Order: sequence, then structure tokens, then C-alpha cells
Amino acid sequence: MKRKIPYGISDFKLLKEENYYFVDKTHFIERLEALSERYLMFLRPRRFGKSLFVAILEAYYSLDFEEDFENIFADTYIGEQPTKERSSYHTMRFDFSSVSVEDVEHFFAHHVKVKVESFIDRYSLDIAKEPHPKGTLENILNYFQEHREKKLYILIDEYDHFANRLLFHDKEGYKRAISQKSAFFKEFFTLLKAGTSGNDAPIRRVFITGVTPMTMYDVTSGFNIGANISIDPDFSDMMGFNSEELRRVLDYYDIAVDERVLAEWYDNYIFSPEMPESVYNSDMILYFVKEYIKRRKIPNEMIDINVRSDYSRLRHVIYSNHRLNGNFESLRELIAGESIALDNLVQDFSALDLEREENFKSLLFYLGLSTIKERAFQLELHIPNETIKRIDIEFLDRSLELEDIFKLDSNRYQRLLRDFALEGDTEVFSFLAKEIERNSGIRDYIYKEQHIKSMYLSYLSMAPYYIAKSEKELQKGFADIFIKPFNNPYVRYFALVEFKYIKRQESAGSKEVELLMSEAREQLLDYAKDELVQEYEREGVKLKMVAMLFHGWELLRMEEINGE
Repeated sequence: MKRKIPYGISDFKLLKEENYYFVDKTHFIERLEALSERYLMFLRPRRFGKSLFVAILEAYYSLDFEEDFENIFADTYIGEQPTKERSSYHTMRFDFSSVSVEDVEHFFAHHVKVKVESFIDRYSLDIAKEPHPKGTLENILNYFQEHREKKLYILIDEYDHFANRLLFHDKEGYKRAISQKSAFFKEFFTLLKAGTSGNDAPIRRVFITGVTPMTMYDVTSGFNIGANISIDPDFSDMMGFNSEELRRVLDYYDIAVDERVLAEWYDNYIFSPEMPESVYNSDMILYFVKEYIKRRKIPNEMIDINVRSDYSRLRHVIYSNHRLNGNFESLRELIAGESIALDNLVQDFSALDLEREENFKSLLFYLGLSTIKERAFQLELHIPNETIKRIDIEFLDRSLELEDIFKLDSNRYQRLLRDFALEGDTEVFSFLAKEIERNSGIRDYIYKEQHIKSMYLSYLSMAPYYIAKSEKELQKGFADIFIKPFNNPYVRYFALVEFKYIKRQESAGSKEVELLMSEAREQLLDYAKDELVQEYEREGVKLKMVAMLFHGWELLRMEEINGE
């Protein structure tokens, strides 16, 4: 019988005991121990397997799991080659994803109280429990300093989860809970830092996971008690699946699917310029496997709803002083298929200082909304895959709508998009132009062709039956937008769209208009010769080519090009 699919499972003991499929990452335990640093922080985007890895560390190091060790770690690298430190620690594990933001101080204190008291009971330790969890935690640290033969390992999963939610919902609440001098969260980490200091320090190891370094910076002015190994190439695929691991999963479940489809939707995460290869988001892959097995075909919905986050709450980062700011430009560039550059990733920055361009670009990287493209003169970031592109677009669209900058008649738009897919009616392209012209809020930001293109790309990417590619290489050129069908046999038309642009302050004479439209026609006819385009046509899907000329935000000319 095939093993169960471990989608959403972060209990390692349960996973092994109940015969779930397991991608073995335990060799990284050996690598972690080989580091000179003992207090570590590891950051990855949401749903990347962080909680499962913390559970593996707990099961490996805790005395509490010693009797079950052989059972739990059977058929794993570390089970066959254990280190000297296996089953030798008292482990105290926190998971801050469970802390509510409604009354954050109360729920944080309650979580810490439950965990420290459970720790005392689990190991039957002679430690007094105080009314406030801070006092109990201090007693634990004193106990371990006095009993030098006992070793304490602190595990903190999703350390910034509730803090990020608080930042998105209530910026002032974030300041009170996190960044102010007397903030209770700050006191917690101050106490942990003290537990790692001096001779016979009670805390021997720390492993912390999270998404961004912002909260740690606001709490401690940086993770100054240890090492942030998030962009260390030696740990680049400690979470997520590499290509070999993916193939093993697909072979095990007899999934015959073109890996290029999975790469387009779930791959291309690069967390260090020195990474040997990109990794797939493990949650996305397991979601796909789960859905594929149900009907033995590619699922209609390729995006796991659990990967989405309400990033529209971050709209204040791209909108300040009643105007869209430079961060909007960075997001727009990403969506248009361009890369954004910065000298280096910022590894320590405040959540209260996100209007700085370098901080915002780094935030997009840590959230998984962009990834490393290459290291040239600067570090180039781009969108990793189709799933993230659609999440980025949703972030931009919701931000523009909530700030009353751009609102689309979505019902009519969806009807027109269906008319194009089924009948080849190109009115949807002129409709988007009219919506841009109608919305005065967006017109001030339409000052070059890329802004027009990013608006089109955003809305053309909303259809589940199309994938809209920007700057797609065809015939050694780059098409502005290539709209290709995806996973819907009823789609009858696909498209190439080429934009030309005249700045608003420049005159749009008939001679220049004709010259630019002629150039667009030639480009489209050349792109249509590409093998990829002709492959779709051989499959019975018909190509529509559309040339569009804008004068600022105004559509001057739209022409459907006949390739026959």
C-alpha cells in the first residue's frame, strides 16, 4: 500500500508511525552540529516545511523520545549514522503561530506559561512554577546552570508569525508588543539571551525559525546571540524539495506529469547566489500530489489556498503621503517580468522602516514574493513561479482597490475574457484600456510602457485557464505578453500582445503612430513563427495577435494582426 501523503503534517513522530511518505532531510542535523555557532536562526517563506523540521530536531535531541528513537528514525540518514548528541537534551519548544493578535500580550504569556510548565512536568524536574511565566522560565534557567550535567535546547518555531500578523493589522499594536523598550516579547528574548551568556550557560543550543528578520531586529537589534544561516548555501535545500527529491515523490505515486509544469508553478526558489540548484516549495508539491491522485489528472486549481496570505494589509508599504511610492514601482517591475536590483539582501531591518527601498525589496525576498535571479553587479531578484506571480498580483490589485486608485468592473471583464477564450473576441484588450482611462486614480502613474504592460499582465493572469508571460523569448526576441492556455481543453484561442508607447508630454503625430504600429506588426508576425506558438496551433488552438499603441494612459490605436 502506498504511504500517506504528508500534506500539512508537522508531527514527525506521527508521520513515521502512521506510514506517511517522508523526504529525508535528517543529514542536515549532522551539518548543523558541525557549525561552530550553536544558536541559529533559519528563515523561509510560509509553508516551506519549517515546523516539520523543528519537530525532527525535537525528536532527535530530546531525552523524552529516547525510547522511541530507533522506531522514529528508522530508514533515515541520521538514524543509521547518529551523532554523539542524539537523545541528550532537555528540549523546550515554543510555537508562536498559535498566539492570537486579539489580545496579544495575554495570549503570548499564556503560550509561554503552558510550554514552560509542560516542560517541567514532562521531564519531572524539581523546579518551582511561578504565577508569571517569566519567573518560571528564570527558575528553569537557574536550575540548568546549577545542574551542569543537564543540557537545554530551545526550539522556537514561527517566532515572528503573530508579530507579522500584528504588523499587517495594527501597526501601533506592533510597536507596543514588539519594539518598545518594555515590550513583553522583548523581555522574553532578553531572558533567552542571558541564558546563552557566560560560563556554564544553561542554554546549550537554540534553533529558531521564522519568515523575516524584522521582528528579531525590533526585539534585539538583530539576532546578536548567534548566526542567521538562512542564505548559507550549505543549507539551501534543508527545506523544500530539490529536483531529485521531486522525481522520487512523483515516481513513488506513479504521477506521469511533465516536470516543466511543476517547475513553472512551484519551482525556482534560490536562497543564495551560490546554491547549486533551485528548490520547489514542498507544501505546493504535496498539495499537487494530493489533488492529482484524487482524479489522476492535473488539478483545476493549481494554487493551494493555504499558501496565500492577506498581503493587502501591507498596502501602506507601497502607499505613503497619499501617493504610491518607490515600493510600488519595485512591485510593478516584478509583475511586469523585470528584475529588481539591490546591492545585498538586508539581513537586519525594522518592520517600521519598510519605506526604504532596500528594506522593502529584501522583505519581498523573505516573504517568498521574489527570489534570487542572479548575482551580477548587483543582486537581481525576480518572481520565482506562476503561483507567486499571482499572489503578487493579488497584493497589488487589492492595494490599488483599497486605496481607491484603480477599480475594475470585474464581472464584465470576466465575461469578455471568456469571450476571447471561446470565440476569439479581442474586446477584452480594449476594455482594459478603457478601464485605465476611466480610473483617474491610476492615470498619474502611467508614464511609461512598462506600467501599461504590468496592468495588463496583472489582470490577464487572473484567469485559471491562461498563463500570461511577460517578455517571453520567441524567435530570439521578447514578446511583451504571451497568453497561453493552461489545463482547459475548451480554450480555443491564445494571444500575443505587443505594446507601443508615446509619452504623454510628447506629440502623437500620424507619422510616428504609423511607424510604431508597423514595428509592432513585424514583431508579432516574427513571434508567430516560433515553434512554441506553432505547437499550440497544431493542437487546434488559434492564435490572435494584437498590437496596441498608447499615448500616456490613452489608447490611440489597437489592431488585430492577421498572420495568414
